[in-house]
Amino acid sequence: MKVTPKSKAWDAFSKYIRLRDAIKTTGTITDLICYTCGTRYPAFGKGCAQAGHFIPGRKGAVLIDEIGVHGQCYNCNHNLGGAWVEYEEHMLKDYGPEIVAKLKANKHKTLKRESWEWKEIEEEYKTKYQELLDGK
Repeated sequence: MKVTPKSKAWDAFSKYIRLRDAIKTTGTITDLICYTCGTRYPAFGKGCAQAGHFIPGRKGAVLIDEIGVHGQCYNCNHNLGGAWVEYEEHMLKDYGPEIVAKLKANKHKTLKRESWEWKEIEEEYKTKYQELLDGK
């Protein structure tokens, strides 16, 4: 896989999401509870949880969205196609119908970013990740 500014930004964002959800769901920095099935998974390392999207797609409008991405196990995110029904139930409960509708409206929206913007996003999420580790 070619390493691009976009892929590096995604990697930093994904790490941040998994750490955020580990702290939120288990109070640790090592494990998280899958947003859709409730199973405990390692947040990092081989066989770890993934940062799963409520709205599938790799378009810029839904790719980097803290509200629309949560820690998911591989089975829910990959094998079950995101476990969309369960994901939506959780999203409605946690964020309400207005936010869910807004996220759904972004499904076909493409947001183009320049290389320098992806680099800024990468740095932003590296910083946020470190701040979570530092307890800030």
